[in-house]
Amino acid sequence: MNRALLSLLLVGVLVLGTVASGCIGGGTQTQSPTQTASPTQTQTTTQPQGVTKAILELGKVTVVDTGTSIVVVGPKGAEPTVKIPSGKKVIRITYVVDEQKTPSVKKLMEEGQGFGAINPAFFRDTNVDALVIAARRETNPEIRTEIFKALYILGNYYVPEVILGQNRQLRVYWSWVKGRYYHPTLAERYDLLWEDKNAPVVPTGVGDYNNDPETYVIATFGWPESFDPAWTYETFGWEIWHEIGDTLVTYWKENTKEVSPDLAVAWAHNKEGTEWYFVIRGGVKAYDPWHDKTYPIDATDVLFTFWRVARLGHSVSWMVKTFMNVSASQALTEEEFNEYLKSHPLVAEYHGKTTEVKSLQELLDFFGYKGETAGVFKLVLPHPYAAILNVVADPFLSVVPMEYLLGDKYEEALKASNYGKNPDAWKDYVQKGANDATHQLMHKYPVGTGPFYVKDYQENSYIVLEYNPYYWNATDNPGHKRVIYIINSDAVARVQLLTTGTADVAAIPTDKIEDVKGVTKDNYEIIVKTDILLPVLTFIVFNTQKEPFNDVKVRQALAYAIPYDQIAKVVYNNLLEPNWGPIPKPWPGYTEYGIIKYNYNIAKAKQMLQEAGIDPSKYSIKLIYNAGNSQREKIMTLIQNIWSQLGFKVTVESYEWPVYLSKTEKGDYDVYVVGWVPDYLDSDNWVGPFLYGATEFKEINIETS
Repeated sequence: MNRALLSLLLVGVLVLGTVASGCIGGGTQTQSPTQTASPTQTQTTTQPQGVTKAILELGKVTVVDTGTSIVVVGPKGAEPTVKIPSGKKVIRITYVVDEQKTPSVKKLMEEGQGFGAINPAFFRDTNVDALVIAARRETNPEIRTEIFKALYILGNYYVPEVILGQNRQLRVYWSWVKGRYYHPTLAERYDLLWEDKNAPVVPTGVGDYNNDPETYVIATFGWPESFDPAWTYETFGWEIWHEIGDTLVTYWKENTKEVSPDLAVAWAHNKEGTEWYFVIRGGVKAYDPWHDKTYPIDATDVLFTFWRVARLGHSVSWMVKTFMNVSASQALTEEEFNEYLKSHPLVAEYHGKTTEVKSLQELLDFFGYKGETAGVFKLVLPHPYAAILNVVADPFLSVVPMEYLLGDKYEEALKASNYGKNPDAWKDYVQKGANDATHQLMHKYPVGTGPFYVKDYQENSYIVLEYNPYYWNATDNPGHKRVIYIINSDAVARVQLLTTGTADVAAIPTDKIEDVKGVTKDNYEIIVKTDILLPVLTFIVFNTQKEPFNDVKVRQALAYAIPYDQIAKVVYNNLLEPNWGPIPKPWPGYTEYGIIKYNYNIAKAKQMLQEAGIDPSKYSIKLIYNAGNSQREKIMTLIQNIWSQLGFKVTVESYEWPVYLSKTEKGDYDVYVVGWVPDYLDSDNWVGPFLYGATEFKEINIETS
């Protein structure tokens, strides 16, 4: 497990560098030879050897030269036909597919698992999937990096998503706002920001609320997918839950090197890294503002939270289902945990130190915690995973009160599970899917433990958060006592909200920067910051289950028919930097060795379409984007113009954000545009979501020579 933690540390160091410089049809496939026609069988037609400089063979076995290693991946017993170059480390990955457990792509579409259990393009390649799983199982950071490089190279070749570029951050806000910071995966906590006491007071237009120094007003667009943390997989919903919820661990402001205690005050794991124990903070209450009631939080609520995410089965649940075994996880009393430790010492790591603990008190002393506790959550993993604490810090795992969600069935459900020893007994009380009663309740009336609570909202108009008097870490003088989101899909209107001081901060598209630069009010000015290169990728997604996008040559051709420079300059005001694969700079696995650097080349695109043997005039392509995002509208309009020149019939349509997510998650699209903000800090959180085709394996074997 030490190597796993070393990998995690490596990622943290790289992220710190980033910060210093600066969460979307089955049938036989006819695309590239290594994409499977079924969930379990790789086609055996072999590409010519030396497909690219870096890809030496595609077929039953895939061979990739990363520049520093040779990565060979294929079914157990299969051998490459190409001669393996000498002089480089060889990483050999073999596998056996679990045919019964591998779902069909069509089923995953029906379940709405795009950007969840399967990548958003519904792309499936068995060898690629084996590489993704190998990178998750491996704990040596050097080997993981080489596997990530191979995945970057293959993602660049197969191009199920076309990377338009890597974003630079644009922040636009009034200078009276103080204490702002940046974290790659978490929003700012608005109780930690404050304002100059002399900042102007301006009516917000939301009820009788004013924008005053105690009120943080955000002018934005869109709407959270859900107020249920187990059912939101996009940045707005996660931002809300970072304000109204608490996770077991979190990051303190911009720190990315290690997590900090939140609802867990201490934690430890077994030597194999497959069992993690979190000591739960005592005295925490969840506040129900809808009935002015509180619920005490303990380890059973934590277990219920994690288990419920998997049970509901929304796309975000892939992280729980992949990295955790919640059915085997448990809620323990302090006495049970202490008794276990007597014969099963655990490893604890914190602040760069490591120790072995044999009692609860030793563990609490190691973390320096002296307060009350509320049980211990035992989290079981099917395999050790280097980034598990990073996942646990995600807002979708914000702890929710079991009693609130189950109501008069709470005591019955608690006893049925033997008080958290058998969580699967809760299947009688929580159903799969969106019709579940607990989801319907939390979707409309969220209840959490965080510094704020949802006081009022009107869909697509506003959300009001108020400071939570029952917050476990409440102070008499928080930076802000309320937060108001004003929702407006019109960018010009958002500019007006900002420049008049109605809003403190606003989502301003890059083409409107000049409209806010230099604007002053009283003794304050609007600040525009673009200094941070984000680990965020903007890209378009092909539906690889539809013709003609099931042909890799067609996808590559269309990748050449995109005006990257024009998009960067006109749409993003030069705040978009080139990137050609599914890992951002400078994360482990990013490489430019042997890749295809797609650039605008209409002649090349036409040539490749001819080679693919398709007649563009026979295909209609619908390009879709989320309503209110003027940048994405411009991107799709530019692409429409060029692809129409290729002979395709191309239209552009928009949908409101929740509808947009629903359509894309179910494969109800041709091509769409989206951005990817990492869920957690590990390169796997790009290559996995971008490329994994949901193949399940009986075996994954990794050998190096």
